[in-house]
Amino acid sequence: MADSEDEPPESLRLHVSIGNATVEVEGPAADAETWFEALREDFLPEVNTTTVETTASQPSNNPDGANESGSSSSEDSVTDKARSLPEYYKIAGDIIKRDRALLVGWYLEYHEDTGDFTSKEVESRAQDAKIGLGQNVSRDLSKQVQEGRLDVVDQRDGSDAYHLTRSGEEYVQEDLLSDLENS
Repeated sequence: MADSEDEPPESLRLHVSIGNATVEVEGPAADAETWFEALREDFLPEVNTTTVETTASQPSNNPDGANESGSSSSEDSVTDKARSLPEYYKIAGDIIKRDRALLVGWYLEYHEDTGDFTSKEVESRAQDAKIGLGQNVSRDLSKQVQEGRLDVVDQRDGSDAYHLTRSGEEYVQEDLLSDLENS
């Protein structure tokens, strides 16, 4: 029949947003997967391909290919994932080095479940995430204490251990990561 030749047997819509980058592909399943993989390699190298494969294998709930339910299942699979430290850093944009140290400390405290953190732990985690910090991270964190964003709560291995204050949490979430709602 003419209808079966005009419409592909299996239609697929992929939509992935990470930070400021979005990749969206729609079309025949085999072609969409190929296009998506090429775009993912160029623009979204940290995307977990297992998640993409799982989402791609799910049939579309919308036979006409409209944006309603087809996009919600793939967006849900992305939003269920925790963001990485480099993703938060990209969302924060061009921030000063002192705020980078605060962002890394916030990430350690709220996403890696550390009750407190030291400057050495901030340096180590920032290095793992390829985030450049200032030459003197201890001084940067001490400035955050002076500004009321951190408290010194303990001594560990000869270094101060810090904990974010409520104003520090608000500063990170509302000022540094203000673009989080848009991504």
